[in-house]
Amino acid sequence: MKKTFIAISVLLLAITSCSDFLDSDIRSDFNYNNYFQTEKDLISFANGMFGGLITWTWEGGGLFFNNFWVIQDLASDNAYETGPSIDMHDLSNFTFDANNAPLFFVWEQSYSVINSCNVLLKESEKIKKYSSEAVKNHLQGEAYFLRGMLYFELAKLFGDVPLQLKATTSIQSTIIPRTPVSVVYDSIISDLKKAEVDLATNPFPNRKEGMPTDLAASALLAKVYLTRGAMNKSQSDFALCKAQLEKVLGKYTLEPEFADIFKISNSNKGEIIWAVNFSATLGEGWTTNQFIVRLMPTTKSDKGVRNGQGWERPTNYLYNLFSNDDKRKAATFITEFEGEVFDGPYIRKYWDQEAEGGRQNGESDADFIYLRYADVLLMYAEVLNEINNGPTTEAYNAINQVRNRAGIGDLTPGLDYQAFKNAVLQERQKEFVMEGHRWYDLVRMNKLQEQVLLAKPAANVKPYHVLFPIPQKELYYNPKLVQNQGYN
Repeated sequence: MKKTFIAISVLLLAITSCSDFLDSDIRSDFNYNNYFQTEKDLISFANGMFGGLITWTWEGGGLFFNNFWVIQDLASDNAYETGPSIDMHDLSNFTFDANNAPLFFVWEQSYSVINSCNVLLKESEKIKKYSSEAVKNHLQGEAYFLRGMLYFELAKLFGDVPLQLKATTSIQSTIIPRTPVSVVYDSIISDLKKAEVDLATNPFPNRKEGMPTDLAASALLAKVYLTRGAMNKSQSDFALCKAQLEKVLGKYTLEPEFADIFKISNSNKGEIIWAVNFSATLGEGWTTNQFIVRLMPTTKSDKGVRNGQGWERPTNYLYNLFSNDDKRKAATFITEFEGEVFDGPYIRKYWDQEAEGGRQNGESDADFIYLRYADVLLMYAEVLNEINNGPTTEAYNAINQVRNRAGIGDLTPGLDYQAFKNAVLQERQKEFVMEGHRWYDLVRMNKLQEQVLLAKPAANVKPYHVLFPIPQKELYYNPKLVQNQGYN
């Protein structure tokens, strides 16, 4: 079994809520004082910390199960909703409000895993004996990486958010105001710098697949600096981003064929820097992903997909951006299968037809790829353009590596600052369909309204949609929270 690190039945000391969105709060104090006795206990807990990213529950858990990546592409020019969820339709149409359940689930599950990180960091200092110092360091590095990553995502989605850096042991300790986003970013950077150091040596021969590395922390830290630099128009952050990216450049290579990135046999290797590992074969809990169910059509052939619902479909605008010469077009979309012609394109990029054709229930082992080398190259092109107020030779080389892999040749030379920035944005769009990037790429480059209306002229997109609303349920639980502008 490839997903060796996942432990489903573990102690997740997190802020949780009941399944009914309107039920009363059932958060409770949990006594874990007797749980952490040995290194083995801490490793088991760390495994479950990662399990919290994937395992679906009736409370909507599993951050990367579907909500995270679906939201990012629906609330953009990439996709529209056809499924039964009113909340997903609202995200697609920009008619969502603070009662949107998928947004609440992202908030809730992020804080659940953050609290697990806080518990691990606290309890790891109490274990009296480790087999080696590297064991303690790596476990702490895992927690710092996940906590930094999740606060980064929360800050992008919601802006100011409560910064909890200690394990939650009482309801009262969760009643805190939103922390200024600048302070949250300082914490994110601190965590990822620690992760870079602590993850440099992995002492676990059986805990490698799906584990973050020091280079993953470097790449993510680069993205943090790029994001903060764009937010504050900070040349110092752009310079820091460049330095972080140069730690990663040359350490990975692009997969020669774009379609092969998503093959099961290539999981956790090649250009993949860090991925969230899913498994359709684990017996406990819902540990499969929802790529096939949500994105693919049901086919008549037994060799196709039998439980694809096609709830999230690509906009015609997105589909028509791809030339027929672009290898990513055939790898990203499916329009027919064995003579069955569909009523338009669906997204097929996560379906490994050879390995998972004919599965009856839509279950899949495909991973959610959070960081890959193409992202590093395109960030490098972007940040060099920002630093030099126009593209350099190195910026062109970076974007052209991605384009040449796609078979579309070099970018037009001689572009000015804005034209090159637009080219990077479009290249990212074609490269990362349904990979959880598009909404914030548009926000970062101040293109959200403009681009969404090109693809969805009837969308209710407003200037305040550069942030999502603080979930109403959290406002109810925590009177110290205030709502984002536009959602009151």
